[in-house]
Amino acid sequence: MKKHFNRLPKNWTKIYSKIYFRKGKSFISKNFNVFEKKYNIHSLIRILPSDFKLIKKKINRFTHFNILSTKHKPGKNYLIVRIYKRGYYDGITYKQSILDSNNFILAKCLSVQNNIDYINLKKNVFKYSSSNIKNIDDLKKAIKRRYKKTLIHLSDTEKMSLGVAITELKIIKRF
Repeated sequence: MKKHFNRLPKNWTKIYSKIYFRKGKSFISKNFNVFEKKYNIHSLIRILPSDFKLIKKKINRFTHFNILSTKHKPGKNYLIVRIYKRGYYDGITYKQSILDSNNFILAKCLSVQNNIDYINLKKNVFKYSSSNIKNIDDLKKAIKRRYKKTLIHLSDTEKMSLGVAITELKIIKRF
């Protein structure tokens, strides 16, 4: 299954050249390159509102989980942003999510692990995760919930068979 899984459409670099935000009651687009230079970041980490609020203000480390793999790189900076409206991907059609223009978190990537089977996860990987993800069962529920609309073309069983990616982050600043 992993070999046939394509998480992003072929033209993803063109799609991600713009990012969309909710500002007040309207929506605005920003050129990602301008955003990238302003915050000195490699990319964005998009988080659902229910998960974003669980990133406590006093923590300085955070573990983020993705399905299958991630392109995060150790030593690079990332901006964690709250999703205002989920995007969509059914294997063919892609619609980018709309992000909230408030409450960014700047973080530095400390380490990345890709293509990890759930059964191989150790307890210590959950030490800095959000309060709703403290064991393998919690993580599976969170992954199913997160990717319910963005990977609608895959069943829950297929999503779980893909494994998980783990990104360890050091929180630098909150905006």
